[in-house]
Amino acid sequence: MTASKAGKITGEQLLDRMNEKGEFPAVLQHITEINLKTSPLSTTSANELASLVLKDYSLTSKLLKVVNSAMYRQFSGQISTVSRAVVILGFEQVRITATGLMFFAHLQDRTTAQYVKEEVFSSFLTGIMAQDLSKHLKMEDGEDLFICGMFHNFGRLLIMYCFPDLYEEYVQLVAEEELTDEMAMQKAFGATFDELGMEVADLWHLPTLIITSMKMIPVQEIKNRNSRIDRHRKLTNFANELCGITIDSSPEQRQEELRVVLKKYKNSYNIPEEEIVKLMDSALSKMRDFADVLNLKQTDLYKLDQHSFKLQPDLASDNSTDDSVNPLDEQDSTFDTAKASERFKVSVGPPPSPSITRKEDKPLVIVDAIQEITNAMLDDFTFDPVLTMIMETVYRGIGFDQVIIFFRNSKTNIMQPRFVLGQNIEDLQIRFNFPVEENSGDVFNQVLAEGRDLYIENIDASDVNHRKPIWFRGVIFAPSFVLYPIIINRKAVGLIYGAYLSLGNHLNKQQFDSLKTLRNQAALAIKLSSVGIA
Repeated sequence: MTASKAGKITGEQLLDRMNEKGEFPAVLQHITEINLKTSPLSTTSANELASLVLKDYSLTSKLLKVVNSAMYRQFSGQISTVSRAVVILGFEQVRITATGLMFFAHLQDRTTAQYVKEEVFSSFLTGIMAQDLSKHLKMEDGEDLFICGMFHNFGRLLIMYCFPDLYEEYVQLVAEEELTDEMAMQKAFGATFDELGMEVADLWHLPTLIITSMKMIPVQEIKNRNSRIDRHRKLTNFANELCGITIDSSPEQRQEELRVVLKKYKNSYNIPEEEIVKLMDSALSKMRDFADVLNLKQTDLYKLDQHSFKLQPDLASDNSTDDSVNPLDEQDSTFDTAKASERFKVSVGPPPSPSITRKEDKPLVIVDAIQEITNAMLDDFTFDPVLTMIMETVYRGIGFDQVIIFFRNSKTNIMQPRFVLGQNIEDLQIRFNFPVEENSGDVFNQVLAEGRDLYIENIDASDVNHRKPIWFRGVIFAPSFVLYPIIINRKAVGLIYGAYLSLGNHLNKQQFDSLKTLRNQAALAIKLSSVGIA
């Protein structure tokens, strides 16, 4: 599609194009599901939001890394479960952070275009800058501003990813025809980046605060002392311009370009130049918190350091012998990136090292989560969030495909699922319930009657097949599972069920002990709360 044939690009077209791109539809569906189910008109609970996030292992890992980073310093290193993150940070903060991470991290993982990778990187840096500025100005909603900054150039990123040919035309129009940014955008796309970003954000039901923060502000409006501009929108624009200087400007140009930007925003933010420089360099340092999230390597981080104001111009011009391939060096075969950006041309640092992305340490997940659950119960706690934390820990720490916490309905004497996580949760929530019958002889009722824990490695094996209940079939069937009854006053009031949907999984003593501890925490939570189960 060329500019002459493009007409006006719309938000719907952008979403359609994303749906056409390989593995993106699954990510897009998850983003849409989270935002639809958690919109202001939805009745989705905090526990359901945690379950939505936990559907995606990668998202879970990245979300916890972000909330334990400098962005949420008051909780740094203290949050080990998504369930607790929802309770501490709040429903809205977690849903928007999750949405941003899914979108940006997927682009970073899947694209081969250098300028898209750079824009993702720049988006996170703008978010950090916005939050740091808010702290310096003693504004109280720094986490919101971090998200606003991260989404500020959402429309530009969408065009880069979905219509690279049109983005190339836009760059050429600016460079060769000397058009203003807005004129070039209108000619290439029939709309501006902020208009497109706002349109897609609205279709995703993102908060108004984020949508309005994407809108660019005319220079004269910024300079006018009497202009009434939303403070989030203004600060986000300011942070974005500072980020542009940090990433795009050469060491020789930075000081002069910074003074131009500071003069433009002087009526709103009369911050001394030396303080701004400190904030800009601090933001670069904090990007290390996102190394795992953005799959950055050590060589990428050394390149990042070259954008510091502390670096002397003559050092920045040195050439490195590092010939390694990394995300910030890859060239897009369909686009001349030199015309689009001068970013990351410097290569200074030690020999290359492998990516610092790591797999989740399941034993450590369990240890940290058990401590977090204990701490939560020492405070004034509510029952559902603690049980959700326990379920999440069983799911992530042991690695089951499905986890259910059942409770007995005292009127009907039926075990009903109260908390469900993993594959096919909608079907399990509706269909997986069973009568409590002490003399039935099936494995489920046996563990409830005897109050003992059980691990079935293969329910179809000859020695246990006769104890498989008739109702355990169809969508609720799993070949391998654990059953841990929750006993209160010698009565089974609940059951923890963790299942594997394929054979060949083996649990060790540490995992069995952890399951017992988590079951005991569930029983204690019932005793300490006033839910009246049993």
